[in-house]
Amino acid sequence: MSYTRIGNFMIMAFIGGLGLFNSSKLEMRQSANTNAELIFQNGQIISSAIIFLCFSGIIAECLVMRKSRKKKPRPNPLITIDDDLTATEFYDKYAEDSSSSDVEQSPQKVFGGVSTTQKKKKKAKV
Repeated sequence: MSYTRIGNFMIMAFIGGLGLFNSSKLEMRQSANTNAELIFQNGQIISSAIIFLCFSGIIAECLVMRKSRKKKPRPNPLITIDDDLTATEFYDKYAEDSSSSDVEQSPQKVFGGVSTTQKKKKKAKV
């Protein structure tokens, strides 16, 4: 998503163009129906494919750069209610090893399915 990538694509397209030019000139020097002529024809095919891929990469980079200007801020789903708690409050809320006589442990799903326990105060019987 930058001009350096577009520049790299342009350099590779230029190299592919040089390969296409050289393969065409060398193919004309060979006698008809020989292996050397087929090798230079394959060079033309490969150079043409490189040129096509580089130009399609340039177009894709331009489209991505245009689309990235229109980014809209999205809310972060990783921010939870517990992010506002201090470390001590978080530990008191989710610690399994704390033992309080007036606290009852009940399972609760936290962070998308990790089962922990939440403390609930017992009601005093009158």
